[in-house]
Amino acid sequence: MLLTKITLRSAISRNTILSSAFSSSPESPAAITLYQYAICPFCHKAKALLAYASMAHNVVEVNPLTKSELKHLSGNYRKVPIATIEDEQVNGSNEICRALLARNDVAKALESRWVSGEEVNAIDSEAPMSMEEFQSGASAERWSSFAHDDLAALLYPNICPSLGDSYEAFGYVKDVDSFSPAQKIAIRGIGSLAMYFAASKVLKKRGISDGREALQSCLSKWEEEGLENGEKKFASGKSKPNMGDLAVFGTLHSIKGLSAHAEVVEGRGGAILDWYTRMDQEVYGKKQINSK
Repeated sequence: MLLTKITLRSAISRNTILSSAFSSSPESPAAITLYQYAICPFCHKAKALLAYASMAHNVVEVNPLTKSELKHLSGNYRKVPIATIEDEQVNGSNEICRALLARNDVAKALESRWVSGEEVNAIDSEAPMSMEEFQSGASAERWSSFAHDDLAALLYPNICPSLGDSYEAFGYVKDVDSFSPAQKIAIRGIGSLAMYFAASKVLKKRGISDGREALQSCLSKWEEEGLENGEKKFASGKSKPNMGDLAVFGTLHSIKGLSAHAEVVEGRGGAILDWYTRMDQEVYGKKQINSK
């Protein structure tokens, strides 16, 4: 079993990942383990919340062909993400996020960053973000649903529009130490072929002829209605993001490093790139992304 230990250096930055190197060690003090595919948008939504709340956790990379890493878990649910939180199994990204936000340690971590030191709000003496507003405000709920139901569904057709692109998307397997050389070849070959045909079915089911155009249109809706064409720093309307911002960011972050991300985020520029850069800083402590 592959465990990726995520440790956060809160003394320096609540957002900076100290270590994310793959490890084969089966032991970890972290109470949270996330089972994922590296290019799964729903997994990255949960990971964005974990990082934003500075929660130490393990990540188990699942073999998409055998799913052997999930066999010890209870029930017949075999999709990702799955999380174990204090030995309780939670299935699905929405359920994982709700379970995390119900934890006292997560609430305290979030509330502390909203009111302390450099995190002091800067927009017209606004009231600090509250847990209810962060999770259940109208903006948070609307854009969380948007990320889950609309945006995520368009990503696979955009990273797998051709067999070559699909093969590129599965290039992450080369860095997974728990996969044998034979498994890496099988996952990249069979997985990319299966994903290519699955992505085509998504477009057909939604009646979409041009996947890239559909994604750009989806992002235009986010830019115009969520960010008000750059008038808002975040969809929350505050100086700090809400769960809707995190959901959209995590979904887009799942394709980082692929040509689709370079085109629709970095190449797009404008309000979306500015927002994405701010979110990268908020969640992972990353520096400015330059548009091309």
